Amino acid sequence: MTNKEAFIKIVQNEIFDRPDIYVENYEEEFELALSYFNNLKNSKAKELPIITENGKKVLSFMQGNKDKYNNIFKAKDIAEGLFISSHSVSGSMKKLITEGFVNKIGQEPVTYCITNKGLEMQLDEI
Repeated sequence: MTNKEAFIKIVQNEIFDRPDIYVENYEEEFELALSYFNNLKNSKAKELPIITENGKKVLSFMQGNKDKYNNIFKAKDIAEGLFISSHSVSGSMKKLITEGFVNKIGQEPVTYCITNKGLEMQLDEI
């Protein structure tokens, strides 16, 4: 189930399947909200992937090399290991950090470590 599907299911069950609770206090707003909700449900907007293709490569590298690097990775080391640019690695790291797969741990030079969530991520399932 996608994040959007989960959100729609909960909002549908808790609000729009029980209009008697909300119409009394929010009659005009309820109709506007219902219209917006129905547009959201029917929209075909593509949900962004949790991890980009480069992000998968970076995370896979970190999973496979955690012990070799003592779980302290520089973008340069990852880039050299994957034969991609350090800039690409740094861009992927932002998303991986936001999603909780990687932590930024150092400044000079910038270093990263993979989290338990990152270690447990099954990349072949994405």
